[in-house]
Amino acid sequence: MFRIIHTLSLTTLFLLIFFTGFAQQPDSLWTRLLKENTFSLQPNATGFSGKGWDLIKSGVQANQYVLIGEDHFMTEIPYFTEQVLKAATFNTFALEIDPYTAQILNQKLAQSDTVSLMKWVAQAGPALSFYVLREEFKLLREANHTHTKLIGLDQIAMTSDGLLYDDLQHTATRTSTRQQYAAMTERAKAATTKFTEDLSQPTYMQSAAFEQDVATLEKEPMSAHEKEILAAVKLSARIYKTQSHPLRVQLMKHQLMAAYESSIKNKKVLVKMGAMHCARGESYLRVYDCGSLLSNLADSDYKTSFHIAIFGKNGIQGSPFKGLPAQTLDPVKGDLKFIKPFFDVTPNEDWVVFNLLPMRKALQAQKLKIDDLDLRRTILGYDALVIFPTAHPSHSIN
Repeated sequence: MFRIIHTLSLTTLFLLIFFTGFAQQPDSLWTRLLKENTFSLQPNATGFSGKGWDLIKSGVQANQYVLIGEDHFMTEIPYFTEQVLKAATFNTFALEIDPYTAQILNQKLAQSDTVSLMKWVAQAGPALSFYVLREEFKLLREANHTHTKLIGLDQIAMTSDGLLYDDLQHTATRTSTRQQYAAMTERAKAATTKFTEDLSQPTYMQSAAFEQDVATLEKEPMSAHEKEILAAVKLSARIYKTQSHPLRVQLMKHQLMAAYESSIKNKKVLVKMGAMHCARGESYLRVYDCGSLLSNLADSDYKTSFHIAIFGKNGIQGSPFKGLPAQTLDPVKGDLKFIKPFFDVTPNEDWVVFNLLPMRKALQAQKLKIDDLDLRRTILGYDALVIFPTAHPSHSIN
């Protein structure tokens, strides 16, 4: 996971002196830029209002590609994304799941029987990754209602492969391979159950049984679709075994380009993934990720992209697994301590939007000196930073 805002008036807060990650003195350029580019964002039952929302809505409507880089498992973020989805007419919604699970979700969401749909979601459980969480799945249903196609850019999650074997056992043409997929489905589900309760347990994708089962399948005639999915599962297993983030990002960019002609080029695209993937420049993990690629693709087509980072300051970050407890956010010592200068001016009761463009221009002109590398990456990689004061954990549907 990537984490993975006392009540003072905004006017008073803006006058505070900030030192973390900076070389500036009181009343510096940074203080002025922060004061001039901080806007309120008021959530309500029907969406958002305030100058902060005007800034977000303007960026969403004016740009070809809109990217939301998040910290996962908080109820506020899918709600925010849902309002962004409603602010424009999107053709494509790119998710941090694999392309095959996204395809299955498109098919299931098209069904009119809500009872059967929710029963299927509960049964699929962790195989749906983020989207077994109630608020996240509600977001997908809203996308479906607006006729927005889901695409997946990620590897196959170590808890998702059973869903694909289950699909193959119903579509494979040979009886022997259907039986093999059925057995693999059960082995994957059993391993996933153990893993979600105790993360020290291996998933099926990480087991010797998986390698033996795949080797057996590869001796049999298979359709092109079967070969494609098995190759994708094998590559995903390799990524997990080697813990290679660069390889994962290579795969994500490869799949983005595979979907480019049909689902991205000349389309209005919304992307929602972890913040490490959505910056227009170098990511927090020192690679150039999907956000950078999409920014360049938009530029090459004389279009533009809009990059939003959204984080919670305090509160609780949820978890999709029983074996991984929810955690308390810490704006001072937590994973996001590098944006403490922004946390420091976020009230404990209000949402805030920071317009990062003037800060970026000052940084690029070498008028603003920032020593913290990840804070620099945030300002250079995102156009707007949204911070909400208190995070609430997302909850599983089942």
